[in-house]
Amino acid sequence: MNCEACAAPMVLLLTVDSREWDGANGSWMPTEEWDVAGYLRDRCPTKLTIGRDGLLNIFACPTEPVHPHRWSIQ
Repeated sequence: MNCEACAAPMVLLLTVDSREWDGANGSWMPTEEWDVAGYLRDRCPTKLTIGRDGLLNIFACPTEPVHPHRWSIQ
C-alpha cells in the first residue's frame, strides 16, 4: 500500500483481529485458557468483530508521520 500524499510505500502500524486465538487448534491461546473447559473458553473476550470476523490493518507513511493513515480489512 502506498501513501496517497507522497506515494511512499507504507508500513504496517497496527493489526486488530476479531479473535484472540484460533478456536480450532488453540494456536495463540493464552496459557490461562488451557485449564478452562472447552465450552467455557472465550476466544473473543473483547467482543470486537472486524468486518465479517476478519482483520483490520492500519498503515502509516514512514517518510512523513502527518500524512493520512490508510487501512484495509481482510
